[in-house]
Amino acid sequence: MANHVTTWIEVKSDKEEVYQHLVDMFRGSTWEDHGQTLWLYNKLYNLPADSEEYDRETYTERMGAKWCYIDEVSTDNQYFEMVTTSAWDFCDGAIMRLHEILSAIDEDVLIRFTYEDESLDPVGGGGVFRGEMEHYREDLSHLWEQEQNEDGDYADDMWDKVGDTKNELMVEACDDLMLMNEEEDEDEEYMDVAIACGFLIALWVVVIVRAERKNH
Repeated sequence: MANHVTTWIEVKSDKEEVYQHLVDMFRGSTWEDHGQTLWLYNKLYNLPADSEEYDRETYTERMGAKWCYIDEVSTDNQYFEMVTTSAWDFCDGAIMRLHEILSAIDEDVLIRFTYEDESLDPVGGGGVFRGEMEHYREDLSHLWEQEQNEDGDYADDMWDKVGDTKNELMVEACDDLMLMNEEEDEDEEYMDVAIACGFLIALWVVVIVRAERKNH
């Protein structure tokens, strides 16, 4: 049986229109809808809500998992959070597709996420910004043995360690995303300046050449 992976997803935007779009996306849906593995897929890819057509290869390519359904979703005009369960891996394709939809409203929208395989191999976190995804993962499966007490139970701080690790990986990945985009912006700005300087130099050369021709 494929391992189940739990993914927590959060949308961050300065534009209320982004959250309103998400409210509209989920308006009228029920927890029974969310529990269907085709509901989110159909919603993200503009398919009929009652479509039951499932092609495993296409679904996996688009969603990043064999199947995926929503455990919880909370949305308002100021925030959006969603928790999903998927098979084999976290639903990176679904996250990318959601970002693509929201980027049409706000090109600087950020989606942050963490994920956790039920075996704890892997756990991870990351983000999507301006069409680029970055995420880091670790194997914490050793905690199953290390954190088990004499009664066979697991210490509360085991789950604290898992949660802390996921959040740290998410923050690191999002920081790296922002840094990469800052460097790309600086490179673009440098190129714009270089092009402008090149144009001015070329213009100055033309002026000098014309002046010399007049003098001769």
